[in-house]
Amino acid sequence: MGCLISSNGEHPMITKEQTKILTSTWHSIHGDLEKIGLLMFMGMFDNYPETRQFFGLSGGSIVLEDPAVIQKIREHGLRFMTTARKLVMNLDDKDKFDRILLDLGRRHHGYKADVDLIEVFGQQFIASIQPTLKDNWNPAVGEAWEQLFKCVSSRMKDGFLQAQSSPSNTELLK
Repeated sequence: MGCLISSNGEHPMITKEQTKILTSTWHSIHGDLEKIGLLMFMGMFDNYPETRQFFGLSGGSIVLEDPAVIQKIREHGLRFMTTARKLVMNLDDKDKFDRILLDLGRRHHGYKADVDLIEVFGQQFIASIQPTLKDNWNPAVGEAWEQLFKCVSSRMKDGFLQAQSSPSNTELLK
């Protein structure tokens, strides 16, 4: 399973049962990726306005009538959902799972992202998929997705810190 143990110590663990849950629920939501990605980012910008600055959005409310703004949010939401798909599809390949997240953490360091806000994405993702899953949502599903995003957060932070401690890593990403 992905995200078991690293050289930095223990990371959250995804069980075989949680892997089954994540895979089956992913198949239930994969048809709504664009909508879920958009909902996730809109919810994040409403609940955590400080995140707007990292996407070139500032000020009060987001102007939903501005097609350029909506397109930018939609594109980033789809990139997020594509990465989530890669993670779910690689839950049984710990090395690839970890490589994806470490690289993502290093890239986000290069974007000058706030490492402390990484966990917000998981919370918003879970809130965004819950309505799509409707009757398939239960505490075990919620716990599986929470555990996945604990892994995501942990490994991305490791990548972020690697880039922070090694300026040559950030040069490679440019």
